[in-house]
Amino acid sequence: MTRLEQVTIVVVEDDVASRQSLTTVLEAEGARVVAAADAEQGIEAALDLAPDAIVCDIDLPAMDGFYLIQRLREDEIRNDRLPAVAIAITGHADEAYRLRSIGEGFHHFMRKPADPERLVTLIADAVGARAVG
Repeated sequence: MTRLEQVTIVVVEDDVASRQSLTTVLEAEGARVVAAADAEQGIEAALDLAPDAIVCDIDLPAMDGFYLIQRLREDEIRNDRLPAVAIAITGHADEAYRLRSIGEGFHHFMRKPADPERLVTLIADAVGARAVG
């Protein structure tokens, strides 16, 4: 059985190659993936789908991943929905970015390029825990 079967994931990444590779990896594990190129599309998809997880680049054009996660968390609270598992992906290596990501509402933080095996395991475990919790 694939590890992400029945899991809906929104991937928000402005780099086309990265977006495609993340989508391919997650779909290969059975996930239903909706990919977005910017924060606005990502918010729209997330509000529409109420996904199990969101994988979001921090550095996006116009509005960044921090803006997206704030909007998503506000909507989840307003609609009394279980929070989506949120994973920030960024090229920034410094600790300040990781701390800000967690502080803003992301659950996990990964440096680019994301390790596919680690990402899939992280999502599978987190979504599994969310279902039990």
